[in-house]
Amino acid sequence: MSHDTSSTRRAGRVALVFTGLLALAGCQEETASQGKPSRPPAQTLSEVLMERKPADDAQGCYAELKAPATVETVTEQVLARPETTDPATGVKTPALYRTETNHRIVKGGEAMWFRVPCEAEMTPDFIATLQRALAARALYFGPVTGEMDAATQGAVRAYQAPRGLLSPVLSYRAAQELGLIVWVEK
Repeated sequence: MSHDTSSTRRAGRVALVFTGLLALAGCQEETASQGKPSRPPAQTLSEVLMERKPADDAQGCYAELKAPATVETVTEQVLARPETTDPATGVKTPALYRTETNHRIVKGGEAMWFRVPCEAEMTPDFIATLQRALAARALYFGPVTGEMDAATQGAVRAYQAPRGLLSPVLSYRAAQELGLIVWVEK
């Protein structure tokens, strides 16, 4: 009789595992064939940069970012003293040159803009949630203070920089990706 009981238990476990797998299968994300994807498409943060200043009546708040400059180093020989000839002897003294190194901005330094959460949204609770989100990604190691301090700004920069936005100012897009602002489909 113990053999029948163990077989029944084993069959019950198999049924339980099978039921669990079916339940998990129902939790899969929507696919494109079922309509809209369940998440917004992946995008680098550099794509949120705008080359033109938003209009004064533009919806939302924006921050300005100076694009990093591309600097070219130019080294050249500059005439310090020209060649001279002694009129009496005809002996020539060679010209003297010195090396000068100069830096020139080839490109960059232009202003760019990106959307940011408005000041009214940057409440202590919002910033505390930001700090927790950055800590969960091993980017913020300070206490949760609800203040946008240097450590928090450094963590924001660490989150955004690898994706093309070199700024300690939290972008609207990054806030959405961190789960701080709800995605609204347009």
